[in-house]
Amino acid sequence: MGGDLGPRSVVPACIRFLSRYPAAELKLFGPRSQLHPLLTNQSDSMRARLEIVDCEQVITQACNPVQALRHKRESSMARALQAVADGDCSAMVTSGNTGALLALGRSILGTVEGVRRPALGKSLPTADGSCFLLDLGANIDCSAEDLVLFARMGVEAQKVFAEKRDVSVALLNIGAEEHKGTEEIRRAGKLLSADPSLNYVGFVEGHDIFAGVVDVVVCNGLMGNVAMKSAEGVIRLIGQKTFTIDKKAPIKRFFGQLAINLLRKWRSQLEPGRYNGANFLGLAGNVIKSHGGASSEAFYRALITAKECAEADLAERVGRSMALQSQQQTGCD
Repeated sequence: MGGDLGPRSVVPACIRFLSRYPAAELKLFGPRSQLHPLLTNQSDSMRARLEIVDCEQVITQACNPVQALRHKRESSMARALQAVADGDCSAMVTSGNTGALLALGRSILGTVEGVRRPALGKSLPTADGSCFLLDLGANIDCSAEDLVLFARMGVEAQKVFAEKRDVSVALLNIGAEEHKGTEEIRRAGKLLSADPSLNYVGFVEGHDIFAGVVDVVVCNGLMGNVAMKSAEGVIRLIGQKTFTIDKKAPIKRFFGQLAINLLRKWRSQLEPGRYNGANFLGLAGNVIKSHGGASSEAFYRALITAKECAEADLAERVGRSMALQSQQQTGCD
């Protein structure tokens, strides 16, 4: 209910998802009066796999985390999180308010052992594979210790999404030299270098994220959010330029047509909506954050991400890894 398009994008995405995955079942949390009319044309078998959980209370983008915790415990977002906590659902997806989601997620699901701050991360396409980037906006200010924890969680996530065992990690910085960056970033680099459980390769810059030189890139939420949205803006600009070639002068149109098919192919492969759905790593349950302005196609992709997380039991996997690291550190102390 919290996205810009609300049920208009969510419900068609759910129907498409269920059509593709016959063994899946979904619960829709929101006002029945708004959701039920969108399902009237569906078959009985489809409606049987798409349960409506009536929730009159919803969280808007204007709702701050404190308000959500105090006054929105019966909202669609809170009740969906509770369904995950109770084991009724394997994962939840929302396009809603990120701050409220983090606050309610920590309250209802709790965090895994050893994690102080959950982080948003997702797998992005690279030249020859993928790169998992985190944090994407949940934590603006991060200590060096936070960044190390993000790295450990990112490694577990990338093992699932890229199906790799040996995962390399880097810190996002303004340069690759050791003396560059803030004090916390430099300190995080030293902590990561001293951690034998991580394959830390050093600092990388923004352009390295998509070059495929590393499997996991770690940063604070401000840097990650700006990097991701800047990349999305460039991709959309390429798409706009591709479709304006026909309006150019004849000579430009001639040469433009030589490249237009390739540009359109790249655009379809890199369209941000294809990679919608960020994982809230560190929560004790699989929680997927969809973009607030997600189209039906983009929300469908987020549902697929949720399915992959549920099948891999990513939250439990991250929890086991972080608990083991915490126990090892306690033993060393």
